[in-house]
Amino acid sequence: MMHIVQVLSDSIINDAGKYLLNYLSCFDRAMFQVTVILPTGSKLSNSVSAFSDVALIESPHITEKPYSKQCISHLKDLFLKIKPNILHTHSCPSACIAGKKANVRVVLATQHRILAPEHGFKSLLYSVLNNFIYDYYIAVSETAALNLADSGVAPHKIKIAGTGVTPVRRLSSEAAFYTRHRFGVKDDEMLFGIFGRLDADKGHKYYIKAAWQVLKEYPAAKFLIVGDGSLEQELKERIIRYGLEDNVIFTGFVDDITELLNAIDVVVNASESEAMSLSLLEAMSLSKPIIATRVGGNSELITDNEDGILVNYADSTSMALAMLRLICNPDFASVIGDAAGQKMLQHYTAPKAVTRLEDVYKEISKGRPSI
Repeated sequence: MMHIVQVLSDSIINDAGKYLLNYLSCFDRAMFQVTVILPTGSKLSNSVSAFSDVALIESPHITEKPYSKQCISHLKDLFLKIKPNILHTHSCPSACIAGKKANVRVVLATQHRILAPEHGFKSLLYSVLNNFIYDYYIAVSETAALNLADSGVAPHKIKIAGTGVTPVRRLSSEAAFYTRHRFGVKDDEMLFGIFGRLDADKGHKYYIKAAWQVLKEYPAAKFLIVGDGSLEQELKERIIRYGLEDNVIFTGFVDDITELLNAIDVVVNASESEAMSLSLLEAMSLSKPIIATRVGGNSELITDNEDGILVNYADSTSMALAMLRLICNPDFASVIGDAAGQKMLQHYTAPKAVTRLEDVYKEISKGRPSI
């Protein structure tokens, strides 16, 4: 049996956390033994501990800082004790360095975001370090693979495994109406929603401006912002300036988005970059119409006007026009939503993604590649 150790440094549930939970729900228990290492107090801990056959270790030494001598020393001792065959990390370079020091056979990482490539000497330095520290990288999309190559990662170290999600549970129309009413949304109002951390690269300010433009033409609309983050106060002040207090609703962090996603009519992604948005895949699983920016993994996931609408990043006017188009043409909204649902079930379910990842595990289990 192959022992896989997964290490996450995030204390919140973001795409990396969802990726892990989808893996834990579907991995081959006959072939793999799994240990998960998380920071102490991580919001993922309860969800991971629900899997009785998965070992969970919480470490006070893991932080979101890229490098920590204390973390490296602690994890090195831990790896020497539990002896993983493969160390799979998510945004935790310290764990990778510890794995090297502990002589773990294979050390790999999944990059869940698109990173801006460095230039000049820093680019060379990062390239050398990344190729030394990581034996392999897992890319969740073709865009992510290209981004890794642009960052100097050797092409033979990049493995495209894609990603997938467990379809969101479909609730009754009565349950959806109850959720809408709980947030003050009337039965005849169109409800849009955006999911994700309230960070600059997620484009919430363009979503808010698009809402303002839509409401000038169609007042019977509401706009949810689901998530929390560093820009929350700034975004709330922006809403006051636009006079949207009655139409834009902050939900804060939501652990389980099932009720909200069932209640929303249209899901919007306004990001500057995406490797592959799990929130969009979850929306697709419920056949929700999608408006997304024409960036990275979004362009791989969505075919414009067939299973969603693509708009340019930072183009609030185009986003507003797409919203109004779906409001005025419910048949078109239904068609692209159904097509999105079919695409998700064909290509992006969690079992399919986990099978692809485990095929990579089997392929690379023989040992480290050359630099």
